Amino acid sequence: MSNLKQKFGCRVKELRKRKIWTQEYLAEIINLDTRSLRKIESGDSFPSITTLERLIAVLEISTVELFDFEHNKSHKDLMKETLDIIKANPQKIVDIYKIVRAIVN
Repeated sequence: MSNLKQKFGCRVKELRKRKIWTQEYLAEIINLDTRSLRKIESGDSFPSITTLERLIAVLEISTVELFDFEHNKSHKDLMKETLDIIKANPQKIVDIYKIVRAIVN
């Protein structure tokens, strides 16, 4: 996924689902019609500045968080970066292991 609109749309959808909100509900509270929100989430459209500001306010996030797409990298890239972090911090391997175990269990 390389298109900025697609990445942004996936991020909005992800944040909406994190709140356990429907598209209809989010659209209503940001004063947008549902069809427009669907287009944003599918990457077919990009929101206005006003809509961006409303999204940030109702989702209770920062602008940086709204445009944070790093976690949507491929599994291969994530694995490589994770291994690089571990290799660069061998003294932290036990802590890293405990965190991973806690998440998995």
